Amino acid sequence: MIGTGRQAGDDAMILTMMMGAALAGASLPPKPERAMLREVRTLYRGAGNRMWPGFAQVSLDLLLIGPKRETLFCHGMVKGFIPAGRDPLTGCALQSRARQMAVDLAASADFFPGGQTIAIGYPKALEMTPAYWKATVLHEAFHLYQSHLPGYAQAVAALGLAQGSDGSWMLNHPFPYADPNVGAAFRTMGEAGLAFLHAKSPADRRLATKAYVVARDAALARVSEADRRYYEFQVGQEGVARWTELTLARQGDAAMRAHGRDYWTGLSTSLKAIRDQGLKMWKRNAFYVYGAMEAEMLEQASVDWRSEYRRRPFGMGEQLKRLD
Repeated sequence: MIGTGRQAGDDAMILTMMMGAALAGASLPPKPERAMLREVRTLYRGAGNRMWPGFAQVSLDLLLIGPKRETLFCHGMVKGFIPAGRDPLTGCALQSRARQMAVDLAASADFFPGGQTIAIGYPKALEMTPAYWKATVLHEAFHLYQSHLPGYAQAVAALGLAQGSDGSWMLNHPFPYADPNVGAAFRTMGEAGLAFLHAKSPADRRLATKAYVVARDAALARVSEADRRYYEFQVGQEGVARWTELTLARQGDAAMRAHGRDYWTGLSTSLKAIRDQGLKMWKRNAFYVYGAMEAEMLEQASVDWRSEYRRRPFGMGEQLKRLD
């Protein structure tokens, strides 16, 4: 029974929340997508946390974008959303609203107050297999982890590359991709990278890594200081996220392990494509490939590069130079 005064107001609020939760619950995301998110969280809380200390503490802060509605997982209440109860699969508190974002979005950014959130559409909308989709969520989850590293935001600001406050510089920095001399120098880097990926012994990997570091220095000597900082930013932010995604995928279920193996093979394919098609076509996407390879070079060298990365995320080049 609804009472009077404050009691009536409290009861009305509860009734409104119950009605809202029922409305949202009628259009919750399908079980398969929520089950995949559970698998992702299990991976980064387990293997991911062993690889990157503190990963287990990162919340699965994610907006799942369906054809008609969006569901926000593990996030504080946001204006315009309706409470939708707690998901028994992910353990997240849910809230829902009519769709506002593109169904084929896959990114992490400050979409809502309170820090970075992953926003991603369903696998079908993104034309991804379930394994590819889960690996992509892992990639974006690592970006959330990066954003929680002490001093990470300050390290980004210290690069001095930001123009305005919308982050568009990360995509639109005028790196001289079309300069033929720069393209030729990056091709030399790529050839050394291919030698590393195809090496049959630790000694061959060390020789290829040394050749890569020399070629890297020569390539970055052809661009401006700001461009060098931009390269270090991209390999540190996106390249290491790609390496983490692929490494963790190899510890998932059978389909994810196969995806991880295919994408490690794909690094070689991508380097050949960058060589043949040119930096002008690949632009910053090439740096994802170089960055993942640089992380693997450090990993294969058996140095504690990940601890150093957590302190200085945009110092991959300096770490490579210190290898014997």
